[in-house]
Amino acid sequence: MLIVVAIPTMAQKRKAAAKAKGKAKTVAPAPPQKTAADLLYENMLPNTQRIFVIDSIVVDKSQVLSCIPIQRDNGSLRAYNDFFGTDNQDGQYVFVNGFRNKCFYSEADTAGNVRLFTRDKIAGKWSKPQPLEGISGFASAMAYPFMMSDGTTFYFAAKGKESIGGYDIFITRYDAENQRYLKPENIGLPFNSKADDFFYVEDDMNQLAWFATSRNQPEGKVCVYTLVPSENRQNYDIGDIDEKRLEQLAAITRIRDTWPSAAKRNQAIKRLKELKEGANANNGDASIYFPINDNLVYRSTSEFHNIETRTTFERMQALQAEVDKEIHHLDLIRKEYRNTTGSTRQRLADDIVDYERIIQRQQAEIKAMAKQIRNAENQAIN
Repeated sequence: MLIVVAIPTMAQKRKAAAKAKGKAKTVAPAPPQKTAADLLYENMLPNTQRIFVIDSIVVDKSQVLSCIPIQRDNGSLRAYNDFFGTDNQDGQYVFVNGFRNKCFYSEADTAGNVRLFTRDKIAGKWSKPQPLEGISGFASAMAYPFMMSDGTTFYFAAKGKESIGGYDIFITRYDAENQRYLKPENIGLPFNSKADDFFYVEDDMNQLAWFATSRNQPEGKVCVYTLVPSENRQNYDIGDIDEKRLEQLAAITRIRDTWPSAAKRNQAIKRLKELKEGANANNGDASIYFPINDNLVYRSTSEFHNIETRTTFERMQALQAEVDKEIHHLDLIRKEYRNTTGSTRQRLADDIVDYERIIQRQQAEIKAMAKQIRNAENQAIN
């Protein structure tokens, strides 16, 4: 018997291979690579800070300063072009301290880089600009400066490798001994987002703060949040909420979600309104502005219920005036330090450290006195 074995032709082999290829499983495309900003956001998310936002308003970006009623004693914010009398620095701003003898500002160069500078007022004239030592090369875009009343804690916004998107808000502190600023730190979520976040401003006496953001806003618009800053940072407990909810809180999807209660929010709104009215009236005939509680602000020493608390308040005022003078003198010593060498420089360095310790202790004493006054007056009222 003759057995015939069929040998497939080349065409048949190609057809079989094509058929087998068509039956092959489709391989899913690889997920997109995460950017450095994505990874930074993921690292920050579990440490989202719990904050108390009492109000928000959406305005044109050019109107953001009108939404921050900073008191004159804490300094002032100005548009660069208005302050320096020019027209080539649109979108740049200047912060002038409460003594009106030092300013911080951002300035863009012809290459588009935005840097921070400072100037001192000497004999009624502003000195030449100086970079902020220690942070001048931190990022290619640094703007929106604000110095706290302690003359040491400095906030600004920057774009760079340590931002999660657009401008982020950073904090640094001035190291008087080495005459330079410490490495800035990103203040994290929910203050920062993948959009532009900037202009963190804090009124430590009245316990209010503001910051602006372009998150969820159309082009040219920003949202300005008003909040009550906390003395101690508290983060959300990630064991109690899922990731989706945490992301909503990090984005400040609803300010109502940040309120301890509606009543506390209403009380804080009333206090903010009184602050704005006081600023608009330039304090009118009022001799003081001292919040007793969320519902009551004293505007005259005659409102105190007894001589003891009134005397304590007057001592607190005197101590505050002394601290203001010491901060001013410390600023002068720092300027002298920059222009000296040798043993004189070392002596001035020691003086700077001593003054900083004294001021820090006195500021703590002022806070304790303010708390004592409020407690005594609230007891007398109740």
